[in-house]
Formats: sequence, structure tokens, C-alpha cells
Amino acid sequence: MSVERALAAGRRAAEARMRDTCQFRRKTGSTTDPRTGRITPVYADGYTGRCRVKMPSPQGTPAEAGEAVVVMSAIEVHIPMSGTPVPQVGDECVITGSEGDPGLVGAVFVVDKPHRQPDATARRVGVRERSS
Repeated sequence: MSVERALAAGRRAAEARMRDTCQFRRKTGSTTDPRTGRITPVYADGYTGRCRVKMPSPQGTPAEAGEAVVVMSAIEVHIPMSGTPVPQVGDECVITGSEGDPGLVGAVFVVDKPHRQPDATARRVGVRERSS
């Protein structure tokens, strides 16, 4: 079997495990409501489609945010290699659907490790979720 055929088969298998859906977005600015003073972020849409949320290790790293202690957990969001544009550090990933865990829907992750590897079966984007 050629490398190309094996890679294509691996990518099909990886995509078959992508039972969640997500949308990546990049903050491009903000708007302020003149009446309330409320600031609302403005986003540009990135990749939208199938994904797989995977937590390689269930351990979190404690961090302080002001007076609160939050736990930052390392998580990967796998998307097809054909998924474009490629998510970048700071982009957000919103989970829009999940067959395996409905509790994931609405979760927001922030990209901290983009993934580029030509012979990978999936793009494995390192993200962090903040929970308090």
C-alpha cells in the first residue's frame, strides 16, 4: 500500500470518529452599546464542521485570575485535515453539537497549540477550557 493510500484511509477513519460539531472563530474587535456601555466582541468565522473533542489527560493546571482560582485543562479538538482556515493561537472553538456528550454543547475553548503536520490523519488543535 502506498503512503498516500494509507494516509487517505487513516484520514477517513479519523473523520468517522468526529461525532461532534464545532465552529472556530477569531476575535476581530468589539462594539459598545452606547446606552448600557456593554462591550460585545466581534468575531470572524473560521472552520465550521465535524470535530472530535479529546482530553489526553484528565489533569488540570490551577491558575489565579484576580482573586479566583480557576483550573485550566489541556484538551484537543480534532478536525479534518481539509478543514480551513487553520485555527491559530487565541482563536476560540465553540462546540455546537455532540452525539456522545450533550453537556459539551456551548463549551468554549481557546486555541493554545495550533497543529500543522502534513502526514497527520487529523488536525489536532491544542485548546484550553477555563472552568471556575
